[in-house]
Amino acid sequence: MNRQLAIAILGPTASGKTKLAVQLANRLNGEIICMDSTTVYKGLDIGSSKPSAEELVAAPHHLVNIASPNEPFSAFHFVQMAETTINEVVSRGKLPIIVGGTYFYLRALQFGMYEIPAIANEIVEALENEFCKDDKVHTMKMHEELKRRDPKSAETLHPNDRYRVLRALAILRSTRQLPSELKPTRFSENQKSRLWMKYAVTLSRHSSNQAIVNRTEKMLAAGLVEETRKLLELYPDERCLNSIGYAEAKAFLGKKITEKQLRNEIIEKTRQLAKRQVTWLRSDPEVRFVDFRDNDRICLDVENLQFALNG
Repeated sequence: MNRQLAIAILGPTASGKTKLAVQLANRLNGEIICMDSTTVYKGLDIGSSKPSAEELVAAPHHLVNIASPNEPFSAFHFVQMAETTINEVVSRGKLPIIVGGTYFYLRALQFGMYEIPAIANEIVEALENEFCKDDKVHTMKMHEELKRRDPKSAETLHPNDRYRVLRALAILRSTRQLPSELKPTRFSENQKSRLWMKYAVTLSRHSSNQAIVNRTEKMLAAGLVEETRKLLELYPDERCLNSIGYAEAKAFLGKKITEKQLRNEIIEKTRQLAKRQVTWLRSDPEVRFVDFRDNDRICLDVENLQFALNG
């Protein structure tokens, strides 16, 4: 059986993933599949840091602007659509390049999903904050919590299986259903046998902090507050407007924080997100950490593997 090859470009927010992915798509005859919980929404342009118009033209992109803010979109929806898109890209003789910072979505794409109602991103983030302390993921404590709530599920999961333990706890808190009573759905036969090459873009702490500051200031200058005001008029109660950037802009519009606090809170919450993203990426032994300028190295890795697979 011929195995599909897919690469993932990961990394903390504002690390330059999209720029690297566009370069790789052009060099490796690839197409980009965006893996983000906010760029899927139409109208959430500034706050979600969507690929620029130039980047969208420079390489084919998928799963951007595919849902209205009042439509539900979860990891399950992402996996369902991404699986179809990957198979279509491969059928055209192209290389699928999955790009984004929603690491939870990638793990779901690799290992399958339970067909359950959407789990709010806030629940996953709350669990990450609860069990991710001092740059360490306290997986054993997660497993102990799961064992207390759903012993059968805990028995089937290794205490160090961070993704599956986190997923089980998220299901419990979101749906009140026992994960042990659910069965994961596979979307295609390729999902189980697909060969993944995963790269995470790294920056020094100073560079990461500066990139976050620069992006925040750029978003505010581009009209984040006004974009949020217009979205609130149309979609006042939608969850997607609770994401970083939009949540703070909502607070500013509601006169709960000052303009200075708006800027500082976005920066601080984005830094916290980036820290969590790095911690979770470090917990995945399949991830290779690279500099954002390492496109030559990545291309050589991929080309060598393609030669071996086709040989």
